[in-house]
Amino acid sequence: MTTRVIGLNRGTVETAPSVCRTCVWWQSRGNKQASKQRWMERAEDEFGEWGTVYLDDDGRVLGSMQYGPAHLFPRAHDLPAGPPSDDAILVTCSYLVGDTAVWVEKSLLLAAIGEARDRGARALEAFA
Repeated sequence: MTTRVIGLNRGTVETAPSVCRTCVWWQSRGNKQASKQRWMERAEDEFGEWGTVYLDDDGRVLGSMQYGPAHLFPRAHDLPAGPPSDDAILVTCSYLVGDTAVWVEKSLLLAAIGEARDRGARALEAFA
């Protein structure tokens, strides 16, 4: 099976799992719900691609992971484990499909680690 990892952005968000396309839980804070479209524009302007999607050779989603600068995810400031470090790349969501979950998750996490390293981030943090 041939697989590929693609960057997550406004142009590829439709390839992400359907639940992830409009979810703004991490992008919102308190009772205020963020606009996914405005958030994606801001994330891409400030950071670029804000995650990855793992596809099989037929284009089916095997998993996805969302990440970016901690300030783009205000919900993390409200959690008991928060707040995230100001200089961290924050992994907020990992969505896995089927029995390939273990190696897909590892691949997505390695992609996030590589992205954080390439951008000179001082930390990669995960909140759940």
